[in-house]
Amino acid sequence: MNIETSQVLRRPRRFTGEEPATILELPRETQFQVIGDVRYALTAQRFDADMLVRGVLEVDVRGRCARCGECCNQTIRDGTFARSYPLSAANELIDLTADIREAILLALPMNFLCSEACRGLCVQCGANLNKAPCACGKPRQTIPWGMLDQLKLKRK
Repeated sequence: MNIETSQVLRRPRRFTGEEPATILELPRETQFQVIGDVRYALTAQRFDADMLVRGVLEVDVRGRCARCGECCNQTIRDGTFARSYPLSAANELIDLTADIREAILLALPMNFLCSEACRGLCVQCGANLNKAPCACGKPRQTIPWGMLDQLKLKRK
C-alpha cells in the first residue's frame, strides 16, 4: 500500500481497502494459511515534518488448534497500527507494505486456539473433550514432585 504525501494536506485522510496476502510473504510450511486479502482502514495525518498513519489491519487465517488439533479459521486483527514517517519538501510516495506485514506477523498468536474455552484432548485416551466427554473417566491426578514426598532421608 502506498500513500502519496500530496494526498494528505491539511486534514486527515482515510484510506480503506485490501492488499493481496502475498505481501505477508508467509512460507507454505507455516502453521497458518492465509485465506483472504489483508484488509486495512487507515487514517493519515500530516504534521510539521512527519506523517502519522494509524488504524486497523485484519486478515483471515486457517490453522490447527494447539489444544484439540482441529482446523479452524480466525481473523487476526491489529487495532493499534500506528507508524510515523518523516516528510521531505518534495511530494513523495510512502510505502506502508513492510510495516503492514510486520504488524500482521506480530499479531499472529504463538499458540493458535479454536476458542479460548477449548478443552483440548484427554491425556489418557486422546478424545476431543470439546465434542464429548471421554470414556476413560476421571483422569488420575499426578503430581510431578509427588515421589519426593515419599523419600525418607536419614539425618547424621
